Parts: sequence; C-alpha cells; structure tokens
Amino acid sequence: MSSMTRNVLVSLGIAAAFLFLAFRSVSLEELGASFARFDPWWLIPAVAISLLLQVFRAWRWQLELRPLEHVPLGRIWIVTAVAYMAINLLPARLGEFVRPWLMSRRSSVSFSNVVGNLVVEKTMDSLVIVFYILLGLLTTENLPPWVRQGAVVPAVAAVVLVVLVVLLWTKGEPFVDRWVIRYLPERFGAGLRRFLRALLDGMRVLPNTKLVTAVFLVSLALWFLPILSSWVMIRAFGFDAPFNAALIVFIFIGFGTALPQAPGMIGTYQYACILALGLFGVARSDALAYGIVLNAIQLLTLVAQGLVALPLAGVKLADFRSARAEMRSEESSARAKARSA
Repeated sequence: MSSMTRNVLVSLGIAAAFLFLAFRSVSLEELGASFARFDPWWLIPAVAISLLLQVFRAWRWQLELRPLEHVPLGRIWIVTAVAYMAINLLPARLGEFVRPWLMSRRSSVSFSNVVGNLVVEKTMDSLVIVFYILLGLLTTENLPPWVRQGAVVPAVAAVVLVVLVVLLWTKGEPFVDRWVIRYLPERFGAGLRRFLRALLDGMRVLPNTKLVTAVFLVSLALWFLPILSSWVMIRAFGFDAPFNAALIVFIFIGFGTALPQAPGMIGTYQYACILALGLFGVARSDALAYGIVLNAIQLLTLVAQGLVALPLAGVKLADFRSARAEMRSEESSARAKARSA
C-alpha cells in the first residue's frame, strides 16, 4: 500500500470516527428542530464573509510576492481559488501542492520561489492563530484543562517555526554548504544548492519591514473573518452565547486541522463545534446543526469560486493527478542542467 493511499484511508477513518461522535445521541427529530431555528437571512452576510476570505488570501499573497514579481490581484485570486478548492476536495490535504504548481505556470515565479514564499506565509499564519488562541483563552472562563494545555502546542510550534525561518534566512546557504552539501555527491549538491537559493529568493519579503507589517495586518484581518463567520452563525441560530464563543469555535476547529483531513474537514469540523459550543450551554443537536451549516457554507463557497476560476486558470481537475509527477520531472531536469553547467 502506497503512503498516499494510507494517508487517504487514515483521513477517511478519522472523519468517520468523528461523524459517529458528532451524531451519537442526536435524534433526527432533534436535529430537524435545530435546523428549524436557523434564520436564512443570515446566509447573506455569512456567504459574503466566505467570499471575502478568498479575496484577502489573494491580497496577502500579492504582497508576499511583490519582491519577486507584481502579479495582478485577479490572477492571484484565480490561482488561490483553484488551489483552495483542491485542498478542500482532496483528502489528507493532497491539494497543498496545487498552489505553488499553478502559480509557477501563471507567472515567472518558480515553484521553489513559491515554496519559500509559503514558508513565510505559514509562519505568519502560526503567529496570528496563536494570537487569537491566546485572546480566546484570556476571555473565556471555565475552559477544560486540556484546552489550555493543548494551546501550548501551537504556541511552541509557532516559536520554533519563527526561529527556523530566521535561521534559514540568515544562515541557510552557508550552513547547508558547510554541513550538508560538502558531504553529498556533486550532482546532488548542485541540485540542493539551486533549490535552496530559489527557496530563499521566495523569502525576500522578510527584510522589507513595511511589507512584512502589511502582510501581518492583512493576516490579522484574514483570520478574523472565519471568527466573524462563526459569530454570524451563532446569531443565525439564536444561541445565547457571547462573541468569544466564536473564538472558541475557531480554536477548536484549529485543533482539528492538526489531524489528517477528509474533504472539507467533514466530521472533525462538526465535532469541534459541538465541543466548543457545549462550553456555552448550547445543546448537542443545536451545535451539530450549527457545525453542518457553517461547514457547508464555507466549503460550498470555496468550491464555487474554484469552479469559476478553473477554466480561467486553463487547467482541469484531472490535471491535478499529473501535477506532482510533472513537478518531480522538472526538478530532475533542473538537476541535470545544474550538473552540466
């Protein structure tokens, strides 16, 4: 069994387990009554927020890529929409490679450049998410001990990631030359040095204080949108819960992303909502209905935008299957050129 097949099976197994936990002890009558309390007028701001989220992702990526190339916002939105559709439709996050693969075909930015750029982006995401986690922990009383203890993991991970990125930027090439490449055959060392240089090139946003600040502020706004979306759904169902309940929903869903995911986070998403809203006295059936609607809105808007962007990107869903093999072929070709240079 290949590692990809194993990852897919694990992700589907986790989804099935969490779906069982989510629907356990909830009758169809109770669930139907919970759906009946939903006010559909709140779908308008909920959908608008989900659509706006993709625009903010594209805007931030445009800022991050500015030291390499000024890519029009519309083109970045197309790549972002297609990539996030793939991420949410393919199991075990197998769609993660689509974004750098597609951007390298829609601009002069190389695949390795985009990977370096995304390293910076993931670091920024980690810092902002930790900020919102701390905000949620500080504003919510009577949280279970495991929640506060669990929050230490992303906080430590964020610090470690920041340190690694700084070390990679400041010491990357000399360190790899001295401690890695010198011990490798020349044909492997040349390819690794080329990839590392492209990776560092993709991180050129780091020395630009204004750009980094702008990226951080946009990241704060970007990650506030799913929290706001959670709050809109709380209002739509008429729950008697404070705004920080939306923060706790965000935190619990974030914990769920650490697991191998089925398409759209189905299962883990609903159970996370049940656990989070249960802390505020929301009935299990109500929280389950909430998780189903919120997850559906976010997933369907992502897929809808991806389907609109797909023909504009000049690719088809079937192309994703061959993309990884294509990228490996290009890397092999690049190493061959490096050896002959």
